[in-house]
Amino acid sequence: MTDSPYLFRAADHPLKAANERLKVREAHSGFGIALRYQERAPDPAAPEPNWCETGHSIFILSGRIQYRFDDHTVEAGPGDMLHIPAGLEHRHKPSVIGEEVVRYVLTEFG
Repeated sequence: MTDSPYLFRAADHPLKAANERLKVREAHSGFGIALRYQERAPDPAAPEPNWCETGHSIFILSGRIQYRFDDHTVEAGPGDMLHIPAGLEHRHKPSVIGEEVVRYVLTEFG
């Protein structure tokens, strides 16, 4: 099989613990975009995350996640897609809804 700059072979990248609740499998494309598979575990006792101003496109595989913005909150579940532009006006905080680990794929851009 031919190698391609457009193909992300997930099995070539280990699933690493970023912290107690978050595991990440990541690759950086040659186009300035990070590609990630993430597993975020619920933890009601965890401190609230910091605001994120990075842009993302997200596809939820399983579980439910909530994103809080300055002016509203949105919930997403399996099969839902989100696009959050980069910048202060789109800053957000993610949190897991319920007891199930949230599994999702996202791109990250500046």
